Amino acid sequence: MNRLFFILIIIALSSCNKKQETQFDWLLGSWERTNDSQGSKTYEYWTKKSNTEYIGLGCTLKGMDTVFKEKMHLIKEKEQWVFKVIGVNEAPTLFPVSSLTETSFTCKNPENEFPKQLNYSFDGKNLNALISDDSTEIPFIFKRK
Repeated sequence: MNRLFFILIIIALSSCNKKQETQFDWLLGSWERTNDSQGSKTYEYWTKKSNTEYIGLGCTLKGMDTVFKEKMHLIKEKEQWVFKVIGVNEAPTLFPVSSLTETSFTCKNPENEFPKQLNYSFDGKNLNALISDDSTEIPFIFKRK
């Protein structure tokens, strides 16, 4: 009986770990911002490299010109997920994930000038992102392309 109980506990724990490792699959795909400023088009593209790394590309176009571009990585490092932004500052900017659910996450870096916090969520239809600091919030609403 004790052996059966032990086996069931191991199965339950491994199931939880697998769910955690695919936590960000709702990000996958091509997204177009629906609340962009006049004349701009913003996109995010997310792929899954492994169960511990997701890769994103964000860009904003004005006409045919790319006016903003960033690479994003969600990487699991030593049991901690980190959102890494590359291409905006000279060095990569790291935002450790501070909260995580099946369809959302929040990450923070209080040392970064702006933003200090990133919130991503999926409502079943739209991808919602909010970047903020203590006084400013910028919402991004994306629909799947």
